[in-house]
Amino acid sequence: MPSSNPQNDNSVSKKKGTFFEFVTNKISVLFLSGKDSFYFSLLVILNIILLLPGSGGNALLTQGDESMHIATIRESLASSSYLFPKFEGILNLYKPPALFWVGMASDALLGVGYFSERFPSFLLFCGTSVLIYIGLRRAKGSVRSSFSVALAYTLTLGVFKFSRLAMMESLLAFFITAVSVSILEFRLFGNRVWLFVGGLLSGMAILIKGPVFQVYSGVILASYSVIRIFLISEKGRWSGKRRIGKELLNHIVFHSSSLIVPGIWVGALLFYSELGKEFLKVFLFTENFGKFSAATVNQPEWIIPGGLLLYSFPFCIILAAAFFSKLLYKVRNTAELVGSSFLWSTTAILLIHLSPNRKDFYYLLPMIPLAFLGLGLFSIRKKGVEFSRSLLWNFFFSLGFSIILLVGMGLFDMIMEDPFWQEALFFVFLLGMIWFFRRSFTREGVPSIVVANLLMGLGLLSYIQFSILPKLSLYEVPQEGPLRLAKQICIVSENPWTALNFKNDLIGADIVHSVPGAERNCADGTRFLVVYQKGFIIPPGYSHVQTQEVWKRDISSVQELIGPSKGKEQIYIFGPNRRIDSKSESR
Repeated sequence: MPSSNPQNDNSVSKKKGTFFEFVTNKISVLFLSGKDSFYFSLLVILNIILLLPGSGGNALLTQGDESMHIATIRESLASSSYLFPKFEGILNLYKPPALFWVGMASDALLGVGYFSERFPSFLLFCGTSVLIYIGLRRAKGSVRSSFSVALAYTLTLGVFKFSRLAMMESLLAFFITAVSVSILEFRLFGNRVWLFVGGLLSGMAILIKGPVFQVYSGVILASYSVIRIFLISEKGRWSGKRRIGKELLNHIVFHSSSLIVPGIWVGALLFYSELGKEFLKVFLFTENFGKFSAATVNQPEWIIPGGLLLYSFPFCIILAAAFFSKLLYKVRNTAELVGSSFLWSTTAILLIHLSPNRKDFYYLLPMIPLAFLGLGLFSIRKKGVEFSRSLLWNFFFSLGFSIILLVGMGLFDMIMEDPFWQEALFFVFLLGMIWFFRRSFTREGVPSIVVANLLMGLGLLSYIQFSILPKLSLYEVPQEGPLRLAKQICIVSENPWTALNFKNDLIGADIVHSVPGAERNCADGTRFLVVYQKGFIIPPGYSHVQTQEVWKRDISSVQELIGPSKGKEQIYIFGPNRRIDSKSESR
């Protein structure tokens, strides 16, 4: 536990202000003059350049649940089922509605499509980065350090991946950061209005994650309270008793305001629909307790901390160093005390996620901006030496990973007989980074190694987006050919979820699913057949019209990659003869 005794909660600034005044004063001059104008604008522009490309396509780092989310958004909008989102004709009771509401609103404004459904995720992650910048500037962080921390967060693998997916993690990350910045504002300047605002935001976020979010925000608020109450002065005296009453009042204000939005929503559910009670039962209890069910395999605990490091890549070394060096650090001011509480909050929420049987690598993704905020608050009022050794090791780690990745992709290009020019460009970039490191670091010290880490992250993620993903992406839905024109399609596969990809991609088509052996139920002479099965016997009245190459689901050895199939398999598409004959006659 940190030990010190900061003089008061206003030690960061002698003059009190409000978060609203700071935002309005700063934002009003962003595009007029000054360093804030330049760095803030640069941060937004870089978010657009780095996070928007590819949002409407298929060359992505995918996540299984997204297909269901997109299908729910479109079906709910088409059926005007706004209060209770629908999936496959039934109410989707197992997912909080906020993600679907946001997706429906975006589809209604921009038109139905992948870009529309994923665009809110970009806005939310961009907003998260901006909130980190504003929070650190509010705590008197320098323009450059605030920009560096905010941009580093934008360059993490988690933001890179989930900003292009219709997943609730974008909403969670934004609201976690918004609540944290509101609490930071209160801790710095003592205005309880921001506790009320933070609680209100936390209540809204219950519609994203359910009551679990209130646990998250409660832990963030309580972490500072515990540290503040149990601080030991330099003379070894405990003076926290007098702070207990104030902290209890803070929690009452926060949690009371958090009940406003859920109260209105629960009232609407119970008043406007008979299904409201059943929906709340599943939403509040069934889904959350299901994570502890014995029917769910107890997955390894290392997945949770492993996911935190994975999705904070390529800055995982710096983040790990912040946890190891600052959790028990002797704080010197209120900003550092809040930073310590944010790191402790992340640790506590990590431990909470170890308990359920169901675990996944992305469960702690929304906590990453909280950790970056904590790291940034420890960098305030420093002369450029904070985390210098960690920055150095992080650069070498990113450089080493990039070299291994480059060699791997070079071998992949040789096997697939693809052109090498993109790998050649990235090789030149890495040579430039080595030259920059050798020339600049010895002259300018730590600020230079910060820039080197940011440039390395920018180059690495750009290489992944514009070179690696297009090469590795073999989408199962053909982007041209007769299937694109089909209005009735049957997907013959063992996994019914494969039909969702076709349903989402071929808007307006009537798509059904059939397991192998039962395809005769949908081979009615009018539907196209998409078959995930080798040696399929073509039904009477059908002809093979198209083949789509995809990666094998389980590539168990290098031999499969270098063999004749090169790790690929085929999806076979059959069309009804009657339609083919009628088209040829019309020509």
